Amino acid sequence: MRAALRDLQTEGLVPSVRVEIRHVPLAPAFKLYLRPGVEALFGPYQVVERPILLNDGVEVEATDVLGLGSTLTRHVNDEGDPDSSGSVFMESMQAWFDSCWRLLAE
Repeated sequence: MRAALRDLQTEGLVPSVRVEIRHVPLAPAFKLYLRPGVEALFGPYQVVERPILLNDGVEVEATDVLGLGSTLTRHVNDEGDPDSSGSVFMESMQAWFDSCWRLLAE
């Protein structure tokens, strides 16, 4: 992921890229991509039962979340209206992300 994002800068598609990856010890309930202050892509994970292959080669049935294929909805910050649904969603998701990053991320 880091290399793919840096390639965007190398190819001149974006002026700069800064990547920092941390881990938060929470079970994922949704996917969230933020462009701070601009837009968010959000999609809940669907819970599924599926086989998972462990590192030792043993296959187990597990309850898991389905990330690939999750439907994402786009929310845009409406700078002209801080009370619009897009602006409120952006503000609340950014605040949630910032609190996890600050207090839980390692």
